Amino acid sequence: MNHRNIFLLLIFTILACNHTDKKEPVLEHIDSAKDLIKLSISYHDPHDNWKHFKSTIEINSKVFWENGGVAAKNSSNLFFDNHKDVFKMYSLRNSTEFINGTKYKNEIKHQGEISKDTCYNKVLNEMLPEIASKYTWINGCNGITFFRDYYSYLIGMPMKLLDTQAIINDTIFERTYNDISYDVIKVNYKPIDEGPVWYFYFDKKNHAFELCKFTSIEDENKGGEYIIYKQEKKVQDMRLKSQQIWLYNTPELDTLGIDNLQFKASENN
Repeated sequence: MNHRNIFLLLIFTILACNHTDKKEPVLEHIDSAKDLIKLSISYHDPHDNWKHFKSTIEINSKVFWENGGVAAKNSSNLFFDNHKDVFKMYSLRNSTEFINGTKYKNEIKHQGEISKDTCYNKVLNEMLPEIASKYTWINGCNGITFFRDYYSYLIGMPMKLLDTQAIINDTIFERTYNDISYDVIKVNYKPIDEGPVWYFYFDKKNHAFELCKFTSIEDENKGGEYIIYKQEKKVQDMRLKSQQIWLYNTPELDTLGIDNLQFKASENN
């Protein structure tokens, strides 16, 4: 199991525009990590539109072997209506893997939707049950609920940092990535002693959210990954990132995967 799959299981056990808008607050001194998050949100979502976000999103992804070859190509279509608390998903994955020297090709389809506490599988034309099995949970109500939380967490940064599940360390500290200095905060999620630990990086001038790092709770340099957010787009008066680059938390920072997002106006109700 690669690190990204580990992230999927852990996350919810739980740069086209880089200018500073003169109307947005830029402070020389920030008192707390929550103040920094609020300043970042004022840059990305100045009109508080995330809670009314409604869009169809096409995600095309590549996952790489450690030697740089493409291990899998994934395509997903999502629909969000945050105001009505509706999420729909259709995904298709074509992957090739080697097991004991034998080459296997798998095609995995998943289609479902969730509205509040109701789950429905369009492929099977039936309500989705709760499934606890280690290998079949993805097809159940808990599976589609997980993907809703997973994708909204990745796409809705930094707004999602104010969710009640986030345990925010109040200290703001400075770190350098790729020769650029950032303001950084540390965030945990329950259960704290099971990790991972998250670090979020913000531009020092306009407080834009640029990247994050999640690591082992025992050792920050042990395992985990970076997620670099790029290609900022104006979507419903918000500044959202349309590319996520996943890197191994190793000295070489090898690329694990790339997600490219297209936000589309939706006719869905």
